Amino acid sequence: MHEPCLSPKSSFRWIGLLLLGFFTFTFPVLAQNQELTLSLGGIPSQSRGFQGSTAGSTQISGDISLGVNYGHRFLDVRVASLYGEIEFVALPNRSLTAATATVPKSYASLYVTPGLRLKFLPGARLSPWVAVGGGYALYEQSAQLSNGQNTTNKFLNRGVFDFGGGVVYKLFRFFGLRGEVRDFLSGNPNLNVALSAGTQHNVVASGGISLRFWRLTQVRNVASRPNFGAGL
Repeated sequence: MHEPCLSPKSSFRWIGLLLLGFFTFTFPVLAQNQELTLSLGGIPSQSRGFQGSTAGSTQISGDISLGVNYGHRFLDVRVASLYGEIEFVALPNRSLTAATATVPKSYASLYVTPGLRLKFLPGARLSPWVAVGGGYALYEQSAQLSNGQNTTNKFLNRGVFDFGGGVVYKLFRFFGLRGEVRDFLSGNPNLNVALSAGTQHNVVASGGISLRFWRLTQVRNVASRPNFGAGL
């Protein structure tokens, strides 16, 4: 049985990073036309082969994903809208097993990727979209290796490239449902053994709620218009 990669204190730190991103990026752009999506999903298990004389592979378990996405629309035409976005995705606990090598018991991941999103048919009830971006990946391995030894370097910073797509189903003017699949292609996490490939695909599927905010300046302009018919 594998120990959780994140302690309660560490889990709160990861959640705090997501909330910090929310407040940092949402409030400064609230005056602009933007979208906020909160999502829950998962990543499937995968196998990574070892390099060189170390034969065999390690199995990486699946995990739940927690996501937050901010999108700012800066171009809108009838058939498509272009957004600048920033994507936050956390994978709190992926366990590892290997028969021929000593690996961490588990590790956690955080991906932060600014990018561009192109939404098609933005005025329709069902709107497909594609996105591409790149940024920062943080890997945190468990405190112990599979042989019981303590680890010294728990954290590893990597670059990451993400791409994917999905659909938004508009329920109301300001509220909708969103489903998506993204691949976060990053450098390898530290698994305490050389891997056969220098990068790792991290394919995350998720769904959630999407909220849309309008320009506050538009609301103020409507509220400040003189009502010439009020005295008639």
